[in-house]
Amino acid sequence: MRERLFPRQVLIVLGIFAGAAFLIGLIGAFIRSDGVGNAILSGLEASILAFIGGLLARSFISFLLWLGKDSDNVGLVLGWAFFLWPGVFDTVARFFGKQWLTKPAVLLWIATSVGAFTGMMDGMWQTHNWIGVGVPAFVLDETWGLVGSTNGDLLHLFDFAGGDHVVGETRTDAHRYNEGFAFKSGFAFTQGAVMSSNNDALGTPLFAHENTHVWQNRLFGPIFTLSYLAWMVIFLIPGLIWGLASGDGPGVGIESWCYYNNPWETWGYAVGESEGATPRTTRAPGIWSDLAVWLVSIPFFLLFLFLAGWRVVYRIWSRARAGT
Repeated sequence: MRERLFPRQVLIVLGIFAGAAFLIGLIGAFIRSDGVGNAILSGLEASILAFIGGLLARSFISFLLWLGKDSDNVGLVLGWAFFLWPGVFDTVARFFGKQWLTKPAVLLWIATSVGAFTGMMDGMWQTHNWIGVGVPAFVLDETWGLVGSTNGDLLHLFDFAGGDHVVGETRTDAHRYNEGFAFKSGFAFTQGAVMSSNNDALGTPLFAHENTHVWQNRLFGPIFTLSYLAWMVIFLIPGLIWGLASGDGPGVGIESWCYYNNPWETWGYAVGESEGATPRTTRAPGIWSDLAVWLVSIPFFLLFLFLAGWRVVYRIWSRARAGT
C-alpha cells in the first residue's frame, strides 16, 4: 500500500526546516542591516515558503510517481527530468545493477529538500512579487521547473561565500549574484531563477537575457534543460570539426555551434542583445543567422519531443501502468 503523501516524519522535518529558515532569514536580514521589522518579515517569509515549497515539490513528484505506479524506471525518468543529477548518477549505477537516488522513496525526499531549500532562499531574499507574477513563478519553480531549481540551489551553495548576492533588489522573481560561478569570464550563468556572475541590474539587456532563461525554465521545464544539453551534445563534434577546418580553433567552433547557435540562446539574445554591442551573429565565426537557427530547430525539436515523449516517457509509463 502506497504511503501517505505527507507522513508524519515529512511534516516534522519540514517543520524543523521551516524553523531553521526563520532563523536564517532573520540573521541574514540583520547582517544586511534591514531593520528589525523587515528582518522578522524576511524570516517569516523564508519559513513559510520553505514549508510550502517542500510540500509542493513533494506533491508534484508524488503525483507523477503515482501515475507510474511507483516504478523504478519511472523514478529514473523523473530523476533525469526534474533533478538531472540523480538521473545521471543512477544511469551509471544501473550498469552495475544498482539504483539508489531515483528509487521512489528517495526521490520524494530529494523533491522535498529541493523544494524547501528553494522556498527558503526565495523568502529570505524576498524574491517574489506576490502582487504580480510571483505566485505562478513560485509554483512553477517548485513543480514543472524543478530541474532548474535544483541547479539553482547548487548555484546558491557555490556562490554563497564569494558570489555577492545583490542586496536591495527585491521582488524581481529572480536571484542575482554580482559574482560567482560562470563558464567564461564576462559571461553570466543562469540556472532556474538564480543568475550567477551577473552585475547588470533589472532593466539592462543582460538582465533581460538572463531573465529569459529564468522563464524558459519555468514554462518549458525539463524540455528546456534536456533539449539545451541535447543540442550541445549533437553539435559538439560538428563544432569541433568546423573550428579545426576553418582555422579558428576547436574552442571557437564548439562555442559557436553549441552555445551561440543554440535556439534557447538565440531567443535570449533576441530579447536581451546589448545596444551598441557586437550582434550575436558576428561575435565569432560560424554563428548562424536567426533564420538558420530556427530552420534547424524545427526538425531538432520534433525529433527531441518524439524520442523523449514517446520512446521514453510514454513507453515507460505505459509499461508501468500495465505492470510489466
